[in-house]
Amino acid sequence: MDDADTPGRRRAPVGVVLAATLTVVAALSVVLAWRDDGASGVDGSDDPHAGHAPTPAATPAAERHTGPQGRVGQFVVRCTYSHSAPDDPIVHPGAPGRSHQHDFYGATTTGATSTTEDLLDDETTCDKSPDTAAYWQPTLYNHGVPVTPTHINAYYRAAPGVDPATVVPYPLGLELLAGDPTSTEPQPGEVAGWVCGAQTAIRAEPPECSGRAPLHMLLTFPDCWDGTNLRTADHRSHAAYSSGGRCPRTHPVVLPQLTVAVAYPIGFGDHDLTLASGSVHSAHGDFLNAWEPEGLAREVNACIVRQVVCDLASNREEDGPFLTQ
Repeated sequence: MDDADTPGRRRAPVGVVLAATLTVVAALSVVLAWRDDGASGVDGSDDPHAGHAPTPAATPAAERHTGPQGRVGQFVVRCTYSHSAPDDPIVHPGAPGRSHQHDFYGATTTGATSTTEDLLDDETTCDKSPDTAAYWQPTLYNHGVPVTPTHINAYYRAAPGVDPATVVPYPLGLELLAGDPTSTEPQPGEVAGWVCGAQTAIRAEPPECSGRAPLHMLLTFPDCWDGTNLRTADHRSHAAYSSGGRCPRTHPVVLPQLTVAVAYPIGFGDHDLTLASGSVHSAHGDFLNAWEPEGLAREVNACIVRQVVCDLASNREEDGPFLTQ
């Protein structure tokens, strides 16, 4: 593993997808609620929120691990803030300036025209050099002024109840969305919300936090894949959430559950918080997998499959190791 790698380090491009993973899933036949018609994801609307389809009602809300961290095999990646732009390479690919404002982490040049191949050859703000994936979420505003986040911590683990031995790495180029950017009400389950410091109970609205335990947005991504599509026209139906430790029959491939915590330098004070997508209830995020395949496979097998807690200094409550930083 690459725990000691320096953020921003240049690495050679990788053009090989994990052949074993794709061989296992290539023959799977999937019945989808929405069919991928090959669309680029740009839907012709001028609405910057268009294409960010809300989570389908039939999809179970995410179930997220809480409690002592040492019980769950996992690895953690810390990525510092890179840049902000009104771009979204998943929802509005090839259309710079069309999206609401987003904050980016990981690959340092992520923009509307970025491809997986571009990101693989990019530098990264993450502390594991094989992680050139792109992570982003809507910009947070306080009294109308953008708040510059400090970093994200990305937790990779098997979802609650899922057999860790069944988890396989993400296929290269997989696109995942978490949360509903159109929501004006609290979102269900553990998909998206807010916490302070080491608290594990997710909240629908940002709580009043201290400087020692500042505000974080938490996002939990789908952990089940249809085995065929890296993306679909609605950006969502190729992935789903497990429920009760099982993936739906339509999405039989078990992936790591990715939970991203976005750290903001916000503690006590007079706050009027909104997101670029709307109210604080519209919390959401995107993930474009551009991990070097061998590096990701090494992390998944050594930590998740073998049920080893990697990259943590203690067994404090689930959010403690990074939310108190």
